[in-house]
Amino acid sequence: MRSILVGLTFAMAAWAAGDEEKRVDEIFAEYAKPGSPGCAVGVLRHGATVLAKGYGYADLDQSLPITPRSRFYMASVSKQFTAMALLMAEQDGKLKLDDSIRKYVPELPAYAENIPIRRLLDHTAGFRDYLSLWGMRGFSNESVLKEEPTLALIARQKALNFAPGTDYNYSNTGYLLAAIALRRATGKPLETYVQEKIYKPLEMQSTRFQADHGDPVPNRAHGYQQRAKAWKTVDVGFDVIGSGGMYSNIEDMLRWARNFEKPVVGAALLNTLQTPGKLVDGRPTPGGYALGIINHAGVILHTGGAVGYSTLLLRVPKEELTVLCLCNIGSASVERLGRLVARVYTGAPVLEAPIDRVQPSPRPWQPGEMEKLTGSYWSEELFTVWQLAARDGKLYLQTDGPEFPVEPTGNGLYKAGGFELKPTAARGLEASVGRARGIGFTRR
Repeated sequence: MRSILVGLTFAMAAWAAGDEEKRVDEIFAEYAKPGSPGCAVGVLRHGATVLAKGYGYADLDQSLPITPRSRFYMASVSKQFTAMALLMAEQDGKLKLDDSIRKYVPELPAYAENIPIRRLLDHTAGFRDYLSLWGMRGFSNESVLKEEPTLALIARQKALNFAPGTDYNYSNTGYLLAAIALRRATGKPLETYVQEKIYKPLEMQSTRFQADHGDPVPNRAHGYQQRAKAWKTVDVGFDVIGSGGMYSNIEDMLRWARNFEKPVVGAALLNTLQTPGKLVDGRPTPGGYALGIINHAGVILHTGGAVGYSTLLLRVPKEELTVLCLCNIGSASVERLGRLVARVYTGAPVLEAPIDRVQPSPRPWQPGEMEKLTGSYWSEELFTVWQLAARDGKLYLQTDGPEFPVEPTGNGLYKAGGFELKPTAARGLEASVGRARGIGFTRR
């Protein structure tokens, strides 16, 4: 009788596991078809891998399917590795997170003197985001970005988005500067330091930071975007690491996820890594941002997005559950997909925080208003000229990249594409985009 009960128990467990996998298959069914890129999925439950599977193709030209060994560009999921490296360097006595970033990056303006490294890692330093700044120069996610000119661009900025520690604004700049500080403090580049301190002990043999986009990536899942109803290859051209730049796969990322439950590296640092920061007035960092990880409402996660790639690491500690979702489609909704997978294994919704976005409404142009704005505007901070020109009863902004129609939105502000424009008597024009505010332009 006992043997029968044991057999039934194992059979029921196997049935339940099979049922869960089928439900995950349904979530990713749209990618599991010929001629489509897709996603790799991994699930860790109670310290054991219960799912590691691929859907769709890693290489459409060669018809190579996605597997748990396919390597993806991890984008901002890389940040938690950069943050852990900084914590380890502090533990080794190479630097302190309370050191001023200018101690290691003296090229920065004087306003950075009182910004500790710690505020770079929880996005409360106030630095303008370098991707936003390059975007204002007309660069796109497909452009090749190098560290040296990017640091020069950051150093030309005359102001921060806000006073350090008074607000939160996600900024890739902080993680680039942190990686530079690590290199200068330890004498080792980030890619070498992390290889020695994290990847090797965890046997993450397929993971690396890549500072040269031209280096080959074995088993790479190429990035794709759909244009005119056809898939186009769009691999990443960034040579800037720290804020991103890491390639990995499901097998290795499951090893990293298991380290949170059964630590092999950084055991004394994991709590710090996952503890949200605080603003100068004592309030916790908005959204629960810790060090390269968001810790909010019982869920610990980070997403990553770059041209052709979308990635997610999501943990529900009380359930001892980790979900990984790595896609070679830039538009894939990885957080939604990951939360659906988590629900399969928990039986309950994994709640998302609501996002309230208020879009400004356009208003009619007033007589003579366009004429007052037309002209050329020079930005020393961006080293670029923007043109505002009236044509056929409309006003257009010409940047180094696309041309955008301009619309008035009230309160003396205008929108053009994703930019907010504010005419000023002192400077001529200030331009802002989500993660870079108040860039000055002088009328010529």
